[in-house]
Amino acid sequence: MDIQEFKILLKLLDKTDYRGKIGEIKPNDKTKVSVVRNLCEQLFNRGYIDVEEKILQIKINNNGKTLLKNKALLDKENNLELIILNSCLKTSIKPSDIKLNPASKRDQLIADLVKKELIEIKEKQIIFISLTSNGKLFLAQEFLCKGLGNINLSKKLLNNYLTFIRNCYTNKDTLLFKSDNFLESPDIITSELEEIKEKNKPSIEEVLETIIQLDLEFNTDNYLPIFYVRNKYQSILNRQELDTILYSLQKQNKLSMSRLVDGSQYNSEEYNAGIPQKIGGPIFYLIVK
Repeated sequence: MDIQEFKILLKLLDKTDYRGKIGEIKPNDKTKVSVVRNLCEQLFNRGYIDVEEKILQIKINNNGKTLLKNKALLDKENNLELIILNSCLKTSIKPSDIKLNPASKRDQLIADLVKKELIEIKEKQIIFISLTSNGKLFLAQEFLCKGLGNINLSKKLLNNYLTFIRNCYTNKDTLLFKSDNFLESPDIITSELEEIKEKNKPSIEEVLETIIQLDLEFNTDNYLPIFYVRNKYQSILNRQELDTILYSLQKQNKLSMSRLVDGSQYNSEEYNAGIPQKIGGPIFYLIVK
């Protein structure tokens, strides 16, 4: 991990609910915000943070144009949505250029139209970031200074880290983060795995091999959408059982999982196959290490 990325995570530890504005978590005062956003994208892709983004530019797509031409469908559509579609018909525009109040209602309508695949986001920008369960687990159990050279931490960042570590340990020397941001004892996950094993269901190793085979079959370049695995095991493993196995593979450093940034290319069933997170997109891609 880059030292600048590490410092961003440490700065988050001092924020309420580990959530901060992009301008408040710069590695140092001289770091440009554009550089911070690039670093945050890398942390997001590794699953260490979630991001909240502001939409800067939107544009109608072919689906939206077809809708506007179909009078039978127009009568069934929300008038406010039609205002947005017509506003961005000729060119990409800023959401603020659409005169709808309140702004929160306008933004929600835009989000709905994106989900309906009627408009596209042409440009967006990270505004807030927050530490995920995987990020907490990385800091508490996995991070090593190897390869970072002289990390030159301020007393403030070091205190953030020490305070975080002390707060993590609710039971003697054990902790395990689950995806819902709560702490849980490792033996709970262990018992879940034992229960899966007793039911003669696929082992962790078998699921890993299946992920590798599906990646080759669908040519996903070691970035396999999770719905392929759910479909493969839908009659054998329920949602919780598969999630437990995937988190176990991740903990064994055999698998990484990444968030979905843009869901426009997937249908609702495929999107919902991801592992939901409180903030940001779901865990969606599986990467074999």
